Amino acid sequence: MAYYALAREAESDSALAELVAKYPEGRFSTASVYAFRGETDQALDWLQQAYANDDNGLRMIKIDPLLNNLRRDPRYAALLKKMRVPE
Repeated sequence: MAYYALAREAESDSALAELVAKYPEGRFSTASVYAFRGETDQALDWLQQAYANDDNGLRMIKIDPLLNNLRRDPRYAALLKKMRVPE
């Protein structure tokens, strides 16, 4: 995320690829990174994977500020409904 914030796209992409390869079980964390980067589709895909795999990080879904740009997406609302988490 730091590389992305500094507009160092190549380093950001490389760090994200390394995160995915090294920690494939870190689905919620990876979703947060994609959300921070504005990559909504990928972020929501990773959140769906987190839900399917009962990722412990999902307990943060309502308070993680990195997910703020997802909150208006109907797929985010649908996931909260599926999780039985009030919007």
